[in-house]
Amino acid sequence: LSKYPHNVEQLVETEELQCLIIGLTSLCDQTSPQWRHQASCVLKAVSSVPTNKTVAVAVFSFVRDTYYLSPALFTEFDTNNVMLSHQSNRCISVQSAIYNQFKKATTYLQSLAVKNLPAFHLLQASLLRSQDSHFCCQLLRTLQTIWEKDPANFFLLEWTVQSMAQLATRVCRKPLPVQKIFLSMLEMVGNEVIPGKVFYFSLLFSFYSNSKSHLFLLFCRMIVHSTMLTEVLSDWGLLELLLGELRRRAKILRKAVSFLIQVFSVHFPVSLRDLGMVPYIKIFLDDDQYRGPTLSILEQLAEINPDEFMSTAVGALCSSTQQELRLKLDLLQSVLRVLESPNTWDAFRKAGGFTGLLSLMVDMEGALSDPPNGDVWKTLGHQQLLELLLLILHIMALAVHLHIVNAHHFQTEGFYERLSDALLQLGCFHIEDQKWEGEKCSCPQTSDESQSSGFFQFVELAEALAAPNSCSGSPQQNLPITLQTCIRLLSHLDQFATGTYSPQALKLGQESDGDCDENSKTLHGPEGHEGVNSGPPPVLKFTCDQVILHPGAVTVIMTLLPHVFFPFLQLSMEVQFSLAHHILSMVKSERNRQMMCEGGLVSILLAHCHSMLLSPNHYLHLPVTRIFEKLSSQAISFLYLHPLRQFLCLGDPLMCLADQTSKQMGSSKAIFLPCLSELLQTCDPSLNFLFFKPDENTDAESSRKTLKRSFSLLQPSTSFGSAIPVHQIVSLVSMTAPRTFRPHRVSSSPAFVEFDMSESGYGCLFLPSVATVKGVTADSIATGGIGGECRGFPPTSGLSFTCWFQINRFSSACDSHPIRLLSVVRHMSRTEQQYICLSISFSAYDGCLVISTEEEAFTYLDMMEPEVCSPTSLPSSLRFRCSSMLVPGQWHHLAVVMAKDVKKSCLTSAYFNGKAVGTGKMKYIQPFPGQFVSMDPTAVIDVYGLIGTPAMWKDHAALVWRVGPCHLFEEVLSSDTVAVVYTQGTAYLGNFLALHNTGESSLSLRLVYEERVSFGINPAVSTLTNVVQIREDYNEVDCRLIAKEMGITSRDHSTPVLFLQNISKHLSGTARTIGAALVGRFGVRTFIPKSASTGFLYVGGPAVVLSLVAMAPDDSSLYAAIKVLLSVLETNSAMQAEMNRINGYKLLAFLLKMKSSLVSHRTFQLALCLSSSVEMSCGTGYLQDTPAFQALLCDLEVWRNTPDSLDLSVLKYFADILKSSSSDSRNALVLHSVGLLPNLLFEFCDPAVTLQRVHIISDIITLLLKAHMTSSDISRLGLFLVYTLPPSSETYERIPIQINLFFFNPPISHQVTVFQSLGSDWFLLFLQAHLHPSTLKLGLVLLTQFLSNPGQQSSFREGVMTGMLIEGVEEPFVIMDNLRVHSWSKECLSTTCPGFDVLLELLVRHTHLPQVYEALAAVLLGRSTSHMTAAELDLDDALQELIESQREAPSQQLCVEAAMTLLELVKFIISQPLSTDESDSDAPWEVQLPASVMQFLCLLHNLRPRDPLWASPKFLRSLASVVYPLSYNLSSVEFHCLREDTFITHPTRKPVLDFIRILLMDSLLNVCSSSNTHPIVLLLEVNFQPMPSVPCCSGNHECQNNLGLLILLFLLDCNNQNAEGEMGTLMDNVVLFCRTVLQKLHSGTFSGEPESLLDFLADQIMVVRHRRLSQNVLYKFKATCH
Repeated sequence: LSKYPHNVEQLVETEELQCLIIGLTSLCDQTSPQWRHQASCVLKAVSSVPTNKTVAVAVFSFVRDTYYLSPALFTEFDTNNVMLSHQSNRCISVQSAIYNQFKKATTYLQSLAVKNLPAFHLLQASLLRSQDSHFCCQLLRTLQTIWEKDPANFFLLEWTVQSMAQLATRVCRKPLPVQKIFLSMLEMVGNEVIPGKVFYFSLLFSFYSNSKSHLFLLFCRMIVHSTMLTEVLSDWGLLELLLGELRRRAKILRKAVSFLIQVFSVHFPVSLRDLGMVPYIKIFLDDDQYRGPTLSILEQLAEINPDEFMSTAVGALCSSTQQELRLKLDLLQSVLRVLESPNTWDAFRKAGGFTGLLSLMVDMEGALSDPPNGDVWKTLGHQQLLELLLLILHIMALAVHLHIVNAHHFQTEGFYERLSDALLQLGCFHIEDQKWEGEKCSCPQTSDESQSSGFFQFVELAEALAAPNSCSGSPQQNLPITLQTCIRLLSHLDQFATGTYSPQALKLGQESDGDCDENSKTLHGPEGHEGVNSGPPPVLKFTCDQVILHPGAVTVIMTLLPHVFFPFLQLSMEVQFSLAHHILSMVKSERNRQMMCEGGLVSILLAHCHSMLLSPNHYLHLPVTRIFEKLSSQAISFLYLHPLRQFLCLGDPLMCLADQTSKQMGSSKAIFLPCLSELLQTCDPSLNFLFFKPDENTDAESSRKTLKRSFSLLQPSTSFGSAIPVHQIVSLVSMTAPRTFRPHRVSSSPAFVEFDMSESGYGCLFLPSVATVKGVTADSIATGGIGGECRGFPPTSGLSFTCWFQINRFSSACDSHPIRLLSVVRHMSRTEQQYICLSISFSAYDGCLVISTEEEAFTYLDMMEPEVCSPTSLPSSLRFRCSSMLVPGQWHHLAVVMAKDVKKSCLTSAYFNGKAVGTGKMKYIQPFPGQFVSMDPTAVIDVYGLIGTPAMWKDHAALVWRVGPCHLFEEVLSSDTVAVVYTQGTAYLGNFLALHNTGESSLSLRLVYEERVSFGINPAVSTLTNVVQIREDYNEVDCRLIAKEMGITSRDHSTPVLFLQNISKHLSGTARTIGAALVGRFGVRTFIPKSASTGFLYVGGPAVVLSLVAMAPDDSSLYAAIKVLLSVLETNSAMQAEMNRINGYKLLAFLLKMKSSLVSHRTFQLALCLSSSVEMSCGTGYLQDTPAFQALLCDLEVWRNTPDSLDLSVLKYFADILKSSSSDSRNALVLHSVGLLPNLLFEFCDPAVTLQRVHIISDIITLLLKAHMTSSDISRLGLFLVYTLPPSSETYERIPIQINLFFFNPPISHQVTVFQSLGSDWFLLFLQAHLHPSTLKLGLVLLTQFLSNPGQQSSFREGVMTGMLIEGVEEPFVIMDNLRVHSWSKECLSTTCPGFDVLLELLVRHTHLPQVYEALAAVLLGRSTSHMTAAELDLDDALQELIESQREAPSQQLCVEAAMTLLELVKFIISQPLSTDESDSDAPWEVQLPASVMQFLCLLHNLRPRDPLWASPKFLRSLASVVYPLSYNLSSVEFHCLREDTFITHPTRKPVLDFIRILLMDSLLNVCSSSNTHPIVLLLEVNFQPMPSVPCCSGNHECQNNLGLLILLFLLDCNNQNAEGEMGTLMDNVVLFCRTVLQKLHSGTFSGEPESLLDFLADQIMVVRHRRLSQNVLYKFKATCH
């Protein structure tokens, strides 16, 4: 059978084989093993013969059918390898039979578990050896069915026969359908059964030699469904195999491998990097189909190695061609996604990301023009190119905004300038010189707000037109494509500047996320990442006020502004106009202006917008000029090419063109702005500086020889440039004018650090190593600071802290963020906790100043708990109410002084703006931190300071405040010292060791000792550095402390650190802190003002401004130039000093004199401000600038020829300031020091002087002398007044100058000075007969002023010394040379004459003037008159006023000489004949005046009856001489012959007699007879000398007789009128009279009849008896008779 297969086929066709099989299966053969063995051999032979018939099928079917009855046959077959031997049979029917046999065998199983492992082993062996596709597929499906019925079968088979592992080694040689089924089985196992036993998967790769794509796709699907399978595959080396295959066949296995690696790289990116697969992965970037998965792999790798990703991405971008637009977009999108991680920000910069992005822009030159320049750009499409460009801008903005290092790098490395250049080359901006004709187009004149919103309307329109579904048929949507591009680019730059972006603008053909905000989002980093490099908090930033965060982007906008120009002229102008106003609205806030100043926008405007600044008719002139002015008012850099110099040189004024010509001719060195420079160099007291005439003998370089020229600012030549236009000068006014009405010294902004708590909630100045306390054995420990030995803390005597601060916005009601001005924290080594030992802050609740010395743990706010301290009588904190003083937007000065007492207490005082606000006693800072009472000898206590809120106390609030200069002194400052510190102002930069002494001493004023200055922090002295540089410059300790506070490593050399140096670090003493580091990112900034007024110091100083005055062609230019000078001098003390040094005010006065025709009243007002007060806003009204006042106002020639006659206004101004400060002599001292009085006196010499001018000057001199008087002033004035007097040969028909200089009432000390300086004879010069009555009247008033003083009156009474005025003058000839010489009618007397005698001689010529009698009455009473030169004076009223003045106040003793002078004048009137006029009904003056005088004397006697005057012999003699003439020896008086009847009958004689009667009646009734000076006796002893020239008089005896008889008559009247109570005194006086008369008769003095006297005595005796008076009186009469 084995040898002949044909026999087997015949056997099968017969029934023998069937019978054999039946016999084998029957039970009868069980006892015949041999037969069974033989039968089995037959069946085996039959089955082993390859036949075309189904012999094996029948055999195997038999085995299958009998298996459930008895497995013996199957076992036999299996034992003898019958089935295995048959597996080589290629008959399909046999293989099918085997398969069906096994399939049916499994159906007979009572459970789903596999139990017949040999059968499975047979099936597996068949599968491994078979090459038939159909057979293998059926076997694999059967195996899959077994696994699906029970997953346990998989584990059973794998544990025993390892079916899948064996199949994996052979399946690669099977037909393709078999491989697919096998891979599907693997997928089923991995997804549904269990992924833990798939280690044999790796075996597949070792046998696959052709295509493995299906296998890779299988793994991709499996890994996507199970992440655990990824880990298993990786553990068993699948990833290594994949990568190895990738290296070998990278170009073939792209999609499958890339996707597989993508899935693996989600969890195992380290493996990809460690295996060096990154270069092989990069090759997939070139294929659009596989770029996404590859970028995903690289993005995952970026989490581990961001540097490699960035270098890969940037390198791919730079190496890409112009056609690979999609590649660029995909790479940029990948970079954008990666930048969301903070650890990629540094990598982007280090990989040259900014340079790479800019290279893409540069490569796009001409791509956005219409049409594009280049065939490549034409094929790509405009929209796609714009999307690429916008994406580049967005990535730049994101990288700059999120990282401070990137922002610093982008700013300092000039990327903004390169960005501007790249954008200009895109083709959408107009680069060629544009031609503008202002008359052909105009822009709407609307408000700034509407123009700013107009720009956003253009942006919305451009965005709408760029949308795919937009329709351009509307007439409003007619923007050209290039203009749309410009607007969108400018909009993105605006978002760059403000830190916001519009997500709709970055769709780039993709659907945007629905979660994006519809308005704007902030380019902020991820949430929860803190540190110096982190982004701001996760708060969306809606910038309604357009807060500028990146000023460089605005500079790019302004660079592009002039190039937004298209053939559509009106439309492009509107876009430019709206954009300019948008920028203008952004710089309205002070913060934005300061940010833009730091961004360099001023220089950009001068470089790119100079035509707009220069031409006032340019449609952009106004907004651009306002932007420039606003920025320059804050800061203007002081570089070599100073922006202020560039601004002044706009349009090449004056000699600028000459300089350019000299450069073109080969000059290697030219003078920049020579007209101003030479003006500065030649400024000296001489006035020739305005004409530049270089010395020909001066040695100079050959290049300078071409600049030799003669040039005048006052006479500009057409060969050179024109003067600086007025609109530029007006801009200078806006740039330099102060912005507040407060004094500039304390209101101007210093350099400051701003903390905005609404941004990040924290920000502070960190001062490391303020002090260090070492243990006794801790010398080897390194410490921080700079200097010698460690500085102790706390100071033993006390401390003082001062600072300038400003609050811009207070915290809201719900905030609790205080203003922390100083927090001192200390820490002991080998301990973790830090403690706050001193804090000075303003409370957020009530604005109180809180000073605390309580030891608090320095920890997070929510963890801080108050220390439990033992009760004490002293508080550890003080609160001072000063909330009302905290004015938002104003700079304030705070000083806290802590004076330590003997114990642990201190006296704490707080000063606000130099004034004390409170004092209290509190606990002083304890020696050790926390609860420590001692320290370890090896320990160190480190003390550091915080100004602001540290990150540990982070708390978002609305608070915005600034801090300026701060000082900490280890000394107790007094209140006066604090006031001096405050008066130094905000701009003071120093340690208060050498202040300018305002007193007479030239020594500097030192407030503190230098070793007591702990630190001085001023933001003006700051630098941008890094912690590595700090370590190199200072020490390691401070470097580590600063790095720790900032959240960076101490080896970080890229993060910029704003370091405020300690300005006292160079002083002697113990170690000090090195300075302060600014900690914070968002909401923290610093600014150093650099005002335009200070900028003038760098371009020529005040001489430049004076040149503007010299060039002024009209009133407006002149006014603006002087306004600039005023603003500059008001806001800059250095300019004031320089102005004084170069005698600038004299130069200004000369220029004003030269331009007098242009000087108007408003210019005069500026001159007043220049001379009156350096600070207009201070409102003091005091003259502050003496040189300016002297040069500008004291020289009246400057204002004399002006159109408005401003010299009169100057005089009125002098009077006003003297009147306004009458209680303060400071202004008068200034006026006196500048020599105003001599100048005013010479003004009187002007022949054209007007009466109004005279009155004003007189008032000025009067006020000036009242406030400040010197002997030289009086002498000068006296000489001038004498000079004004006409000679005696001239009558007063020529009215002299009416000077009202005498109506002032100086104190007694000044009166003495005047009297001594002028001499008593000077006053009498104004009483001469030939002078005008008005002069005489004023002279009388002046005389009464000085004779009202008793001492001066006594001196005048003793004698008048002539020539005292000339003797008192130091240089009389110099003074007299300036006066006209007059010939005087009288020569000066060489002897001394009594003053009242000379006065009488002068006044007898003026007896007709009532003022004479008023003046004498005033002198009589010791008063002074105050009447002016009135034409009519009622003498009775004037004398009555004097009487009333005696009633109101006590007076001095009456002047006898003045009374005698009055009586002599009355007598002179009586001696003259009456000038009667028949037509005049009133009494003549000869009658009225004496009657008024005698009435005055009567009233005065009635008021003061006991005054010694009435008993004075001189007075009585003069009184008697009035009624009886005496001899006159007056050479100047011409007497008429008097008849006796004329004198006796004169109407005035009666008032005199009445006064004598009143005087005698009072003396008889009230004066005791025992007095030796009784008036009766004195009258009887008057010696009447005969007058030879009067023959009608009968001599002395007759006058005495008449006088005696007159007295007798008065006595008789007294007897008849007086009461009896007074008769005693009367009788005694009568007896005295009688005795005296008898003595006179006996001696022959009286020549009258004795009988008359005897009759009078007899009558008196009868009166006594009749009235029954005392016997004593009667006895006296009798004795008299005997």
